[in-house]
Amino acid sequence: MKNTITKAVLVFFSLALILLFSNARLSAQEVIVDTTTTPSLLIEEPTTTTETPIITRDSTPVSIDTTLGFTTTSTESTRAFKYLFKEDEKDPSSWSHFRIDGKTEDDKKFREIQSVLGIEPPLGTITLSFNLTDPKLQMVTIGDENDPTAKQYPASQVPDSILMFMVQWRGINKVNLSKIGYNYASVFIEAIKKVRLAEFLAPPKRELEIVNTVAYINQYLNFFGGDPLGIPIKRGFGFSFRMGTPYSGPLETDMIEANFHMLGASIGVTTRIKEFVRKHSGGATKDEKESKFSNYNNIFTPKLGLEVNYVIPFGNFLQVGYYTSIDSGDYDPPLLVKNDSPDSSSTYRYMPNNVISSQSFFNWEFRYPLRVFRSTRSKIYIAQYLGEFHAGFVGRELTLANSIFDVRINATMGSAKRNFQLLLEAYISSIGEGFSLSSFAIGPSVRLTKSPSGSMGAVTILINARLKIGDFFDDTYK
Repeated sequence: MKNTITKAVLVFFSLALILLFSNARLSAQEVIVDTTTTPSLLIEEPTTTTETPIITRDSTPVSIDTTLGFTTTSTESTRAFKYLFKEDEKDPSSWSHFRIDGKTEDDKKFREIQSVLGIEPPLGTITLSFNLTDPKLQMVTIGDENDPTAKQYPASQVPDSILMFMVQWRGINKVNLSKIGYNYASVFIEAIKKVRLAEFLAPPKRELEIVNTVAYINQYLNFFGGDPLGIPIKRGFGFSFRMGTPYSGPLETDMIEANFHMLGASIGVTTRIKEFVRKHSGGATKDEKESKFSNYNNIFTPKLGLEVNYVIPFGNFLQVGYYTSIDSGDYDPPLLVKNDSPDSSSTYRYMPNNVISSQSFFNWEFRYPLRVFRSTRSKIYIAQYLGEFHAGFVGRELTLANSIFDVRINATMGSAKRNFQLLLEAYISSIGEGFSLSSFAIGPSVRLTKSPSGSMGAVTILINARLKIGDFFDDTYK
């Protein structure tokens, strides 16, 4: 019995030691790099008497503002290098090898860094990697360190102010790359560990999101539907362009629109491109007439329409507007899809569509801009447009577990015009490098609604995409 207990205790302690070493924390490690061959930087850990870190190139110290402000020095680098620090996993300012997924909305200094490093045009999202652990590879990298095409700058050529800004940055978008250790549980929890609940919800950060006169400014152009691309001429004056309605998806409507904006008000004209819906009745072949894919629950608009909108002052939360048909154009009805629902109370003999010929509509949208997972442009809303009620969420450049993506969710309430519909879209960004990192996003678009058989089904399963055309605003708008 005694031997059994002894063996059990030994096994227990052995397992404890194995777990201890496999999950050992990477913090509180003393790292000293010292060489005389690499241009360098000296960062001294603050003591009880010195609260400000010191950078030294040559023999002239430069004090760094603890508020992360930029400073400059005229002293060029020498060949002496020493980096002394004590790493703490919980203190991002102690990391010696890290990556920052910075957005200009997080801090305007990410734009200043691009200006100093000569990055043109400036990026809305930039990845900065900094490695000080290897004396021979003390580099600042723009993008992925493992990408051979990524731009790299020796630390000696980067201003002290930029280096210290990166070292002292404590944002949740900073990732520790010093020593990535994996264990048996990493397969299941590594991605989860990268999810920061603190990023989930935050208030707006930019003037564009809360001021009615500049709320139209938007650098994102959706291929089908979504908020219009808004290009300012000067602050409250500009133009916008949209393909579809703010709430539509691919092959759902033939509408396109252009507007002129002036101090919160806008006036625009709409027309149609018939090919933006899959098929009209005229000229359809027998097979096309029998096809049900994307041929119902659509919106058909007149040849020429007029739309006027105004964002109520004192904030960007309520937009009211009016739409009227000017010229209905030649009669070209939609393709009729027979309603085969066994439900005897079915309202329609054929599947419904919202056909607009000579009607007029009062429109409105109540919205609340916010930040979800560090998104650059997001809102939740309820709205009435072209006689239909909508509710949903739009998020641009959400960042979750080091992935960047867009999300569109819109619910169109059932009415006498169309059946209830749910639009779900998710676009994957960060496909390329440099400017293309966030300039393009593409992903699936699904419209779910009542099918001809009476059950819930997908009327379209297609691809939608968006372009980020550019930053159409000054830093003062941010």
